[in-house]
Amino acid sequence: MTQIKNILKIATTLFILCSTVLKLSFAFPLSSSNNRPIIGVLTEPTEGSQQLGQEYIHTTYVHYLEMAGARVVPVRGKQPKEYYKALFNNINGVFFPGGAADLMSGPYAQSGRYLYDLAIQANDRGDYFPIWGTCLGLELLTVLTAKKNYLKNTDTDNMTLPLRLEKGFDQSRLFKNMPVELIKIISTEPVTQNNHIWSLLTEDYKNIPVLNTFYQVLSTNVGRDNKEFVSTFEGFKYPFYGVQWHPEKNVFFWPNNQVINHDSNAIKVSQYFANFFVDEARKSSHHFNSSDTEARAVIENALRVFVPNFNVYEDYLFNYTNNYFTNKFSVISHG
Repeated sequence: MTQIKNILKIATTLFILCSTVLKLSFAFPLSSSNNRPIIGVLTEPTEGSQQLGQEYIHTTYVHYLEMAGARVVPVRGKQPKEYYKALFNNINGVFFPGGAADLMSGPYAQSGRYLYDLAIQANDRGDYFPIWGTCLGLELLTVLTAKKNYLKNTDTDNMTLPLRLEKGFDQSRLFKNMPVELIKIISTEPVTQNNHIWSLLTEDYKNIPVLNTFYQVLSTNVGRDNKEFVSTFEGFKYPFYGVQWHPEKNVFFWPNNQVINHDSNAIKVSQYFANFFVDEARKSSHHFNSSDTEARAVIENALRVFVPNFNVYEDYLFNYTNNYFTNKFSVISHG
């Protein structure tokens, strides 16, 4: 009889333990992948009239990340370091968008510097945190890494090109899982839109150790002036990625004064790179300490304005004097 009671006690204990584990598995999924990735996108100083805001983010970048399953939080300029550190601990990656901004000392550069340094420190201690730079964003990455501007003027605006893939590209994180079909498309068809007048020349890259030991060049291109420039790279050690071209434009940008490929192959290429970076962000375990704080941080809280001119785009606009996105999140803690 005593033996039967002991068996029942053990069975009851095991049942309780199994029930507890099952409950915890729903609360904390047994997966290394974060399926609620949130990416911080840097704002840039508004060009021209600042009536509606001194900072902006093009909606094209927001849509681009959202189509791969991420949400976006704006990263404001001109904020104290504590703001960036607090926000960094709650997001899963940073996106440096294209545009026009001072790369050495302006708000875009300063915000980028804070987050770049935090990402270096995080990755060094095993806390995976990716950064992506598009166009101006790639240029910013080179400046942040070199602590100097090595960019040269090139005749490369409004050009849609295939990539000239470099030796070893297929062993890179960025390209090693790209389907053969897409490799053929991206290397033979004009699916990468360039709209820049500054570039990192391939020759300069080869002669600058701080850059050629930090980044692996995966593709190059040549402008109208026959200058060869770096068009795609990734960090050797760090999950940092840069493209001098605009993958988001194939899907979401419809001006009548730019040559942009919107065919189905171009869309496939764009979707691949969006998926890649968001999957990189899924490897980060950062998160907000509450769903309420998270909801108040996302970009849907911002003013969105349609610009009905030849560019046909929308912007999210912000005021430096509007502290909704700053004071509320300057004390965010990692939970």
